[in-house]
Amino acid sequence: MLMGILNVQEALVLLAALAGAAHVLAPDHWLPASLLAWQRRWSFTKLSSFSLLAYVLHVAFGFFIFFFGIRFFRGVPASDLFAFSLILIVTIMIFRALRFSKIIEVQRTSPRNVWALLSVFSLLGPAESVIPILIKADQLGLGYALPLLAFLAGTVVTGTLAMLLGRAAWNRPFWLPRGLEMAHRKMAAFPVVILVAIGISFLAKISG
Repeated sequence: MLMGILNVQEALVLLAALAGAAHVLAPDHWLPASLLAWQRRWSFTKLSSFSLLAYVLHVAFGFFIFFFGIRFFRGVPASDLFAFSLILIVTIMIFRALRFSKIIEVQRTSPRNVWALLSVFSLLGPAESVIPILIKADQLGLGYALPLLAFLAGTVVTGTLAMLLGRAAWNRPFWLPRGLEMAHRKMAAFPVVILVAIGISFLAKISG
């Protein structure tokens, strides 16, 4: 149905934007930063600037992983893209869930401590979800620029909104313990995995 409305490149760009928006909803992508912004009483402008910097680096690191591993990724057959991508993303999300308790370090350190800032970047890490998008672009013989920018746009817009809402929510007395409790829930990102899996299934169906 999607391919009946859009051409191959348009469909890939749309899915890239949606993938960026979906993957950034995982708690480790916005919750630690929203807590830090609340602790430091960041303004809208400062939080938005931090969000832009953080997510640009996040997506850039994901692209660098793809770029330096391009020989390996080019060996993934188009027919196996769904299985490969799902295994890659689920594996990394499990690893992310296991280390998400490091948000406690953001909460316990002084708001002005540089370690709290480094912990936020450490929890964010590289954007592994962009790799299947780039693999598909390579298989279709399309450029990387548009899908990458679309993924970044979806990430920045959705992630910034999540940070802003989280920043506001920390002002509520009951939200602080609830937010910290999320750090110990290993299945907090499970809905995101489902959304990403659906996106990958559509991605695998795109053909030139």
